Amino acid sequence: MKHWWSYLRLCVHAKRSGAKLGIDGAIEYNSLEYGLLRDAKWNMGTGSFIGKNSIVSLGEDAEFRMGELSKAGRNLMVKMVATTHGARIHLGHHCRIEDDVRLISFGQGKIYIADHCFIGWGCVFSAQQQLSIGEGTAIAEYVSIRDHNHMPDAGAVHHSKMQVKPVVIGKRVWIGAKATITAGVTIGDDVVIGANAVVTKDVASGMRVAGVPARSIG
Repeated sequence: MKHWWSYLRLCVHAKRSGAKLGIDGAIEYNSLEYGLLRDAKWNMGTGSFIGKNSIVSLGEDAEFRMGELSKAGRNLMVKMVATTHGARIHLGHHCRIEDDVRLISFGQGKIYIADHCFIGWGCVFSAQQQLSIGEGTAIAEYVSIRDHNHMPDAGAVHHSKMQVKPVVIGKRVWIGAKATITAGVTIGDDVVIGANAVVTKDVASGMRVAGVPARSIG
């Protein structure tokens, strides 16, 4: 562990709030921000690592888990927003997350990232229900994946109702830089998605798609 004094403060905070820690990895504690509510769980496997200036904020009965030898860069944000109970953000073994990535759960939303995945700089993953990414998938920088969309009405857009549908991304998928995956999309195994694509419909295994909206390119 780096910065043992900060780690001790984290342990005290967890005990006072009723949260549970199981941290076998390492964290650069410089400027680490955290908020752990009752029954929250934070687990990090052997050899895992989180870079400096990161934020981990877990609601009641929420869980953040990193597998063995998974590494996240600087400015990681793991955040449960207005969580009631049961939110989950799980990162598998041997994953690599670059700087400035945001993993955000609303309500009871769940984000599952399987083993051997790569997540590029500045990606935003957000779930109100469930977002899952299969083993061996690589996602380039500034990709946005969300399982919800606003449904604007007469009021302010940010107060409007949400349409929520799970997003499923298969194994060994390659998603190019700045692509957007919208709510309700299922992407099969071994798919290639071109840079800047906007994927609004399901993509069958083995396909290559690009464009706005994304279409097959062979």
